[in-house]
Amino acid sequence: MELLWLIFDLVGTIAFAVSGTLVGIGRRMDIFGMLVLALATAIGGGIMRDLIVGNIPPNSLRTGVYVTIVIAVTFIIFLVYRLRRNHYIGTRWVRQMYLAADTLGLASFTVTGAGIGMYNYPDMPVLSVILGLLTAVGGGVIRDILAQRVPSVLREEVYALPAIIGGIVYCAFYHWGMWQIASYSSFIIVVVIRTLAIRYNWSLPRIK
Repeated sequence: MELLWLIFDLVGTIAFAVSGTLVGIGRRMDIFGMLVLALATAIGGGIMRDLIVGNIPPNSLRTGVYVTIVIAVTFIIFLVYRLRRNHYIGTRWVRQMYLAADTLGLASFTVTGAGIGMYNYPDMPVLSVILGLLTAVGGGVIRDILAQRVPSVLREEVYALPAIIGGIVYCAFYHWGMWQIASYSSFIIVVVIRTLAIRYNWSLPRIK
């Protein structure tokens, strides 16, 4: 279980590092600003999750692995964008890459957050769903506040709902003793719902 959890955690970290860096590009920040947004997005939600469950120091800060990954991703994207910006990389490319990375990060961290909850508190599924949601969207909220944007969870197409549904699915399968299926099913469901929401511009009811 620990290896599978680690894989999803690393995938989520890389994906959210990409999305944070791309937001920095969109806001015309320098390399340091991009790095701050990437770090906030990639490890912010996980830090909040770990503080809630009493996992101190947070998992992402116990070694330099996560921070190193985020730094590497940020510099790679920065260099690629600088070298190729006059050819095929433009606003449309940045937007598409951002949505793809954000979706993968959302799905991966829903799994890791719900997994931490069910592993430590198997009799508290509501807490596990909330931890999955917080891990998935917490870093993005910090990123958007730093970038002076309305957080994605409050303005975009269906965003938090896939994480909630994914968390519920994870808890259900985990309760039945199928933790591997729980991880894969939760990940796939979040990706599918979020992708369809983007594709068909789904949104929750709002005041017009």
